[in-house]
Amino acid sequence: MTGANRVGIEIGQLLARAHKRAATTFAAALEPLELDGRLFGVMSALARLGPVTQARLNLELDSDKSTMLRTVDELEQRGLAVREPVPGDRRARTVALTPAGRQQLAAATKTAERVAGELFGSMSPGEQTALRDLLAGFVRPGPAG
Repeated sequence: MTGANRVGIEIGQLLARAHKRAATTFAAALEPLELDGRLFGVMSALARLGPVTQARLNLELDSDKSTMLRTVDELEQRGLAVREPVPGDRRARTVALTPAGRQQLAAATKTAERVAGELFGSMSPGEQTALRDLLAGFVRPGPAG
């Protein structure tokens, strides 16, 4: 095994551990709000994008149709989002946050900021930016092969 392969394996293991730590910490912090990371992610996307179709949410969040359908159903059942008809297309619907959804997202965002401070507080702002940029480059689709 070459040194580069070994480092790649170590990076993969560290990414898995980092994800587990961040997801567990964030899930525990969101629990009092009766939200989870999946709901928070969709609500955040809706706040950023405005009313969009579920297909657009799938693309934005790299999700699959069935998971997004269940997530939007749950948000709608809880009064946090609503599906609205698209003018000129009888079959299409957009998804939008309700006022209650925006209020819940604001509380969850404060929680997310606190958790981010706990998780990344030992890193300088420059290190945090570098990590974000490296991870963004890692997940960006690249040429096949």
